[in-house]
Amino acid sequence: MDLKIKTIPVSEENYEETMTGVVEPFLKAAGGDGYFESFDGNKIHYEHYTAENPEGAVVIVHGFTESAEKFREMSYCFLQMGFSVFAIDNRGHGKSYRLNPHEPETVTVGKFTDYVQDLNCFVTKVALKETAGLPLYLYAHSMGGAISVQHLQTYPGVFKKAVLSSPMIKAVTAGIPPQIVGAICTPMLLLGKGNAAPGFMGKFDFDRTYENSHDTSKARFDYYQKKRVADPLLRTNTPSYRWASEAVKVTKKNLDPARNAKITIPVLLCQPEEDSAVYPEAEEKFISQLPNGRLRKFTNCRHEIYASVDATVLEYLQAIEAFLKED
Repeated sequence: MDLKIKTIPVSEENYEETMTGVVEPFLKAAGGDGYFESFDGNKIHYEHYTAENPEGAVVIVHGFTESAEKFREMSYCFLQMGFSVFAIDNRGHGKSYRLNPHEPETVTVGKFTDYVQDLNCFVTKVALKETAGLPLYLYAHSMGGAISVQHLQTYPGVFKKAVLSSPMIKAVTAGIPPQIVGAICTPMLLLGKGNAAPGFMGKFDFDRTYENSHDTSKARFDYYQKKRVADPLLRTNTPSYRWASEAVKVTKKNLDPARNAKITIPVLLCQPEEDSAVYPEAEEKFISQLPNGRLRKFTNCRHEIYASVDATVLEYLQAIEAFLKED
């Protein structure tokens, strides 16, 4: 197979200069952004980019406290592979609708299935209509992986293949056992404080460094951190009691053999060497339940494989391209 990604598209060397001087202008010329009305009438933001002579299109679903903007390097890389891109801002993130706009750092949601319905609306109202019958692929990270698993379980046959990167099959809930998280959250929900953030979780850290992040690339971390510092909408940082409660509940659905038997398309699960955000053993149990699932492990990386050192990112991109293009 002749891959288009032969060398690293965006190197750590002069990373910021390349992103601002090459990648961002390229993306601006290739597309833009927009909004669609979701199932409940609320506006969800997305970014879209069209490849030259596209072979297909990739839908990107980001993780907790992230945004479509964080995945612009990945969007650029998919374009280099020959895929158009549709990247959603999940509700409560980026420029999308928020239940608590007065607390932009706190992520909350009515039900986790709201994310799934948003993704379904995004696919049906935007991606499928704008791809002119091209095959549609799914790329999702962390929380986006949990959203995508439930979409694949509920709406089989929409995507040709799926890549799940460090998917949140079972979340590491700040070192607190899931049953304890439920016990903490339930009374707060009953008191009508579900959308509030636990006081012990802390605020957005303006001085955070890559050493205590999910990244192994300082250049990649610094670039997006700088954007977060500059834009309050990118400073999502803390889960609400309701979000935490919903996050605990997703594990049961994610590991339901009957539901996962419905996911018959090829699925590649990318697993980092070190992950402090999700449980690797849950990922491995999940992928074993799929009729056509495979696991690929990567070294020299943490939870955010796409924000690793160049050698790991290149291996990651080539593995994804090879998977998407193989017969």
